[in-house]
Amino acid sequence: MRANLDAAIGLAEIVAASGVPGRTLLQHFRDFKGSSPMRYLRIARYEKVREALHRAEPEEGITEVAAKWGFTHMGRFSVEYRKRFGESPSETLRRRRGGSCQ
Repeated sequence: MRANLDAAIGLAEIVAASGVPGRTLLQHFRDFKGSSPMRYLRIARYEKVREALHRAEPEEGITEVAAKWGFTHMGRFSVEYRKRFGESPSETLRRRRGGSCQ
């Protein structure tokens, strides 16, 4: 999953790649990772967005970075990002750019 974070991955693809039945995958994933496969995937994608915003080039914007990692609804993305990291994506980007807005 981590090797394909930027790909459109659904539960069906994860089940197929794992080679085990869906219920078995869900149970083992919860036992070993403490979450569902899709939640794990979403968390990993948010981490990648944050990393990308920290090293963004001047011409890169939040929408572009978020879309690269599979986020298409910017309102929901921004709310969840703030919950996870305690700041908005624009604040992360602004800090990277030394205080200037995009």
